[in-house]
Amino acid sequence: MNRVIRSIYKRLGIIHLGRRRVRDLIDFIEDRGIDIVIDVGANVGQFGQSLRDGGYRGKIVSFEPIESAFQALAKKASADGNWEAHHCGLGAAPGAATLHVSGLSECSSILDLTSTASLHDSRIATDHTEEIQINTLDQVAAGISGKILLKIDTQGYEKQVIDGGQQTLQRSLGILMELPIIHVYKGEWQFHEAIEFMAGLGFVPAQIQPVGYHGKDKVSAVDFDCLFRPLSQVDGTSSSATS
Repeated sequence: MNRVIRSIYKRLGIIHLGRRRVRDLIDFIEDRGIDIVIDVGANVGQFGQSLRDGGYRGKIVSFEPIESAFQALAKKASADGNWEAHHCGLGAAPGAATLHVSGLSECSSILDLTSTASLHDSRIATDHTEEIQINTLDQVAAGISGKILLKIDTQGYEKQVIDGGQQTLQRSLGILMELPIIHVYKGEWQFHEAIEFMAGLGFVPAQIQPVGYHGKDKVSAVDFDCLFRPLSQVDGTSSSATS
């Protein structure tokens, strides 16, 4: 990416799916022969579109709870032909929840904002709330077969999604999550806690890429995309995941 453009993205704190990040992920997908991507927290389909732009032609199954974002996602998925869109959130157990919808819809979360959130970006503030349906990952993935890449981007709610998807994790060849350095949401795990938690499930980092940059420290990331792989894939050790 051009240095000037990159500096603008950093100054604005914009999340950007850079070409290198997408290419590295596509390389992983192709190497593992992945043919289905489960996209949890799809928003309007930015992630799925980045995969299509990168050359991935396999199945995408997306989940998005925000009404307006889902409408845009559903339209994009319908035009694709190999992309499903489902209007719900995922968590540890079925039920209902209140979603705090941000002025930046991709920053919406079930969790409350911390006091430091607005210092990072004032646009993160809650615009309104919506009552949403919650299912579990294992429920929605029960009928899905194939070589799975699981992407979870739920603004601090990733662990709850994992807690409701233990069986699906065992069938996943890669798990992509956005992990925070700066805490924007109350109760979200810390970067090192997420790494340790995933290690306990038999997953280790395969790729780590910066996502957003600090609003007041332009050369410091506030979160990272971390792609995990089952330890047993190439290391010959036991793991909870199977390939």
